Amino acid sequence: MYKLVFASMIMLAILSACSKENISFGKFLDDQESICLFSKDACTTATDAYIFPKNWTGEDISNFEKLPEETFSSMSTCGLVITLLEHPKNRMLGPFGMEFSDSSLPGVTMFNNYVRNNKVTSELFQRDDCFSLLASRYQIVIEENREISGQILYLEMLLSSDMCMSVMNKKEKYLLMEMALQRKEHKNSRSSCTPHIMISIMRSCNYKPFIDDVYPKLVEGTWGYSNLDSFDIKKYAKQFLNDRK
Repeated sequence: MYKLVFASMIMLAILSACSKENISFGKFLDDQESICLFSKDACTTATDAYIFPKNWTGEDISNFEKLPEETFSSMSTCGLVITLLEHPKNRMLGPFGMEFSDSSLPGVTMFNNYVRNNKVTSELFQRDDCFSLLASRYQIVIEENREISGQILYLEMLLSSDMCMSVMNKKEKYLLMEMALQRKEHKNSRSSCTPHIMISIMRSCNYKPFIDDVYPKLVEGTWGYSNLDSFDIKKYAKQFLNDRK
């Protein structure tokens, strides 16, 4: 009995000592009615995904772009996700695009336009399980602490895209924000698009402190928001979640 009371006292002391800065990963997983379950074991392979040859050519890209919409509507959701992540040119698109030479090009806007007009993404974001599978892939990145790569950048940009924001409910956005805050930075973190996820969530939820104080100051360039302060973004992201506890 005394041990139980003592343990309870310790737990209360720990909880009271926790500051509002601390984010408990999985906090918003408690409400399973609003959030699809996801697993790091989900969507690691798919037999119906379109995989490019190792030594792909421009002709391979051209042939892929000519595929009819029916090709993708018949794919599993996991097949669509892997098709997007394995597409060799997708790793060169968006704010991190190596093919853009003009630093004034609006990379985030161009990426959103690409997602909106892409046959694969158009089909993917109609699926009820698209968020759970994308989140599953992102969970692998977080738990294995993977360093920045073209595929990871593309996954982060998909999660931060306007189309993704339009299909997520509020609880899913809160979960994704927690996941983004769990993502550890690496030496090449300047190339990370994790802050883009946080920005998109706060913008889509019309989070007033961020919208008033930070968002109008962001300048969009080829490489994302050129004056991005990731520390400042994280501060508002934590405040955003704490306001919803």
